[in-house]
Amino acid sequence: MAKYLNIEVIAARFLRSPRTIRDWINHGCKTPDGKIRLQAAKLGKSWVVKNEWLEFFEFQIKPRPRVEELDLNE
Repeated sequence: MAKYLNIEVIAARFLRSPRTIRDWINHGCKTPDGKIRLQAAKLGKSWVVKNEWLEFFEFQIKPRPRVEELDLNE
């Protein structure tokens, strides 16, 4: 059975306000690669997020290490 998280739980996990989480759902979160939206479903007046959706969102917004360019003249 899928586990759903509410906005307040996600806000506490990311140390953000519930308003910020709703903005990530509606408008996306800015990253160097562009805006990434948090997938969610609306149940009545509340948003819920599957645990798998949240894990995928975290993976997408996590900073990726940059590969240093090799100096071929050495």
